[in-house]
Formats: sequence, structure tokens, C-alpha cells
Amino acid sequence: MFSSSLRSSLRVFLLLIPVFAFGIYIFKNAINVPFGDDEALLISINLIHENGRNLFHALLVQHNDHRIFFSRLTAVLIEFFNGEMNFRTMIICGYLNLILLGHTLYLVFKTVSNKLIFFLPVSVLVFSPIVYVVQLWSITAFEQTLAITFSLYCLYFLQPSKQKNWYLSFPFAIAATLANLDGLSIIPVGLVWLILQKRTRESIIFAVVSAVYLYIFFQGFRFSFSSESFTLSQTIWLVFRGFVSFTGSIVKVLSDSHVYILSLTAGGFFLIIYLLFFVKKFTTSDGWKGVLFPISFAEICFLKLLACGFMIAMGRGMSDIDSMAAMRFQVYSACIYGLFYLFVLSNIKNEKLRYSLFFVFLLSALTLNFWAYAKYDNTVTGHSDELKVDSYNFPNHTLFIHQYTKSEDHDKQFFRHYAFPEYFSESKIKRWNELLSSQELNTQSIFKTNLIDDKSRYGEYKYPVLSIEIDHLPAGIPRKDVYLMLSDRLKMDKPYLIALRLNNNEWLGNLMNQDLAPPSFSAIIPQKMPQGIYHAALCWSENGIPKSLLIAKDFAVNNN
Repeated sequence: MFSSSLRSSLRVFLLLIPVFAFGIYIFKNAINVPFGDDEALLISINLIHENGRNLFHALLVQHNDHRIFFSRLTAVLIEFFNGEMNFRTMIICGYLNLILLGHTLYLVFKTVSNKLIFFLPVSVLVFSPIVYVVQLWSITAFEQTLAITFSLYCLYFLQPSKQKNWYLSFPFAIAATLANLDGLSIIPVGLVWLILQKRTRESIIFAVVSAVYLYIFFQGFRFSFSSESFTLSQTIWLVFRGFVSFTGSIVKVLSDSHVYILSLTAGGFFLIIYLLFFVKKFTTSDGWKGVLFPISFAEICFLKLLACGFMIAMGRGMSDIDSMAAMRFQVYSACIYGLFYLFVLSNIKNEKLRYSLFFVFLLSALTLNFWAYAKYDNTVTGHSDELKVDSYNFPNHTLFIHQYTKSEDHDKQFFRHYAFPEYFSESKIKRWNELLSSQELNTQSIFKTNLIDDKSRYGEYKYPVLSIEIDHLPAGIPRKDVYLMLSDRLKMDKPYLIALRLNNNEWLGNLMNQDLAPPSFSAIIPQKMPQGIYHAALCWSENGIPKSLLIAKDFAVNNN
């Protein structure tokens, strides 16, 4: 039989497999191109370069409804040591935040069980593409992930066993609020837990320090509000519905089309199970000695994540229930599910039942993990393609095709402390152009464009919204790394590149190595290109050799 040290090493190895696997995934897919709110990082860098005295303001200035101190600080440090901003470096550094989050969850686990293998479901859940949106976006990798991490570290030092060092909870509580506004929930949660432990002196100090800090934190702070108005009963129902949906949103991985009913069902199940254990406390005397109400470390951490969900439900649940299951919140979802498992495990004393619970959660975690890797592969590839083509479009046309739909694009001076990487060489673009000019039109391919007039979805867009559909392609067209080149007939030397999304994304069939039909592609973009007469070609590379297929000639692009 195996020795105890070998068995222990094997358990550690199993726990680290998801960590290394997802780390490789992040390293492979991290792109050095700004996306969306990443502009806030460049604003901070530009402010500091304009005047070094702007440092404090640049790091703490409000962004939307948050103060994103750690995102800005990391960007400033990367620019300082690297000489220019690098978003890929920041994304990779952001993975260390997920490892820190894993460590805080392990600290919770240590209070629940001494069997290391029982932590495997949590490792499999957290280190997976379930959280890809947060971890592959440089700014969010230092927001939600750190807000949860610092909150759990704060609660760690508020445990009864850590009373000698309880004051270390303060810097972590403050750090949580400076990572993301949701981190503010640690203050009431931490205060209530101190009160329930009958730690009067610490409770008073915590309350006073928190009140002073919150007064400073909200100086000059402005909240955004929904323009919709609801009655009190409607507000309560919408917030409750959003909260329950958020609690069970881990099931979004299984289905996007049925996420609302699935998340409500899962969230309701989690909350009912929690309430049953909560009520059970009143039937026993265990844990009541010296406290107003017994709440374990695992339980208070679970409640902390529920408090985050409640805050988010108040902010977003009233305007759009679907946003409660948004991918950028999936790091909360994974942590809620993981902490729910640890909480239930902490309340089960029978060893056979604990092993049964472990196998049930391990099976569900593995299912969600593998499903996420397969399901989101094309989504992540599509997002990467959009960033790559914009790294070509902006230097050549001073516009982003796939970003800034509701506002003007920045000028080139805005990016003076960042250099766009070259994913498409000048020689490759030139060769694609030559092929486009010399090819005959493929008459069997279908290329359709039309302007979308859907105010409910695109009402806030600054530009007309253009839909592109490409179908009936010949065999041999690859399903990945295919781009649409649009060349103005009068300016052929400077084409536009557009990333395409695979329509018939039969990822399950692809996973099972089934024969797949020829691909069809689509794109929905803001029509920023100037009006004119364009040619369109599909472009890709085969063994390093540029390939092209002309699919449309002399079609008009109009701005209305």
C-alpha cells in the first residue's frame, strides 16, 4: 500500500491540477489589448504622467460606482517598470489574485475538515473557465476577485481564535472596499459577527473606525440610479427575485437559455437548505456557550457572499433580472457554491455522510468544470479575435470596430503610454489584399448585411448597428481564426478587419469528434466605417500561408 506521505503528496497534486490547468488557460488566452473599462487604467497613467501630484487622485478617483484602487495601482506599476502599459501582463498577474482567493477558501476549509481531499470540489470549481470573464479582463481580475479575497481574510481575523490579532481585520476590510463597491458588505457582516460573539469592546472599535472610514470613502461619491420607478412591494419582490437568482447562478454554465428558472431553482434550494440548518441550531445547545448566536467561520463566509448578492440585487435586480447571472459575476457564483458545500460539510458529523456529500459535490464540480472548458472555448476565442482585429483597426483607422459602441473612440494620443501589439503583419494584410483584388467572386456564398433597428437592445448605441451574415461556404473553410476583410474600393491599401462568430457552434459535436457541417459566420458591429462601396473577403492562414475567399463585391455601406 502507499505510504502516508505519498498519499498526502497525491492529494496535494490532485488539488493543484485545476490550478495549473486554468493557469495555462489564462496564459494562453491573455491578450495585450484594452477592453471596455480598461480605459480607466490608461486615464490614471496619463494623469500621473501629466503631473506626479495627481497620483493619489488617480488611484482613488471613482470609476462608475466603484473605487478601483488595486486595478489602477497594478496598471501604474506595470507601466512604471515596463515603460508602457501591458494588459496581458496585468491579466496574468490577476491570476495570482485567484490563487489568493483559493487560499482564503482553504483557510475556511481548515476549520471544517482535516481531510485534504475534501477540498478538491472547491479547487475544481474556482479554478475553471466558469470565471473566465473576470480573469481574462485585466481590470476585473483586480476587482471582484480581490473584493471577495480581502473580505474573507478580514473575517479570518475576526474569528474567536484570532482575538489577539483581530485588528488585522481593518486593513483587509478597507482593501475589500477599495477593490470593488461590493466589498463594503464586509463592514456590516463583520460588525454583526463581532456582536454575536459578545465581543463588546471590539464591536465598538470596529463600528467607530468603520463609520469614520465610510465618511471619508463617500466624500464626493456619486451613485448611479435606475430611471425606472417601482412601488415598495415591487421593489421588495424584484430585489428578492434577483437575490435568489444570484445565489444559484452557478447553473448558468449548464444553460444560457434557461438560466433564469435554473438559477431561481438552485438559489432557492441553497437558501432552504441553509435555513434548515439555521433552525436546527435552536434544537441543540452546541456552540451557544459565550455567544449571542453561534455562527461558524464557514457560515459567516457564506453569509458574506450572500450579502454581496443582496447588494448587487439592489443595484441591478430591479432593472434587468438577466444581469444577475452575468458572466462577470460568476466568480461570486463559484464561491457561493463552494462555501455552501463547506458550510453543509461543517454541519455533518457522520463520516459516511461526509464522504457521500464530498462525492456529490465533486461530481457536480467536475461536470461544471469540464462543461465550462468545452462550452466557452469558442466564446473566448471570439473575444480574443475581436481584441486582435482592433489592435489592427485602431492604429490604421483610429477606431475600434468591436468596442466603444456608446461613445466616441479615443484619439491616438490617449494611448501614448501603451503600444498596440501586431497580430497581423503588414505583409499578411498586403497579401490578403492582393488575393482579394485578383480573385473571382464566389457566387455560391451568401453575404448579407442589414442595419438593426432594435431600440430595446441597441437604443444607447451611438452608431448604426450593422448585422453581417455569411453562409453557404465551400468545404475547407476553417472554423477558427477566420476574419472578414472589408476594403473600400477607393482605398484598398487600408482595409478593415472584423472578427466573426461561429454560428453553428456545435461544440458538443466537436468534442465528440463528429463530422461537422461547413461553418457559417456572423457579426454584429457598430457601423463606424465611412460610407462607401466595399469588397468583402474571408481571410485566414493555412500553415502560415495567407488564404482568402472573395464573398462580396461592390456592396454599399451607408450610415443610415
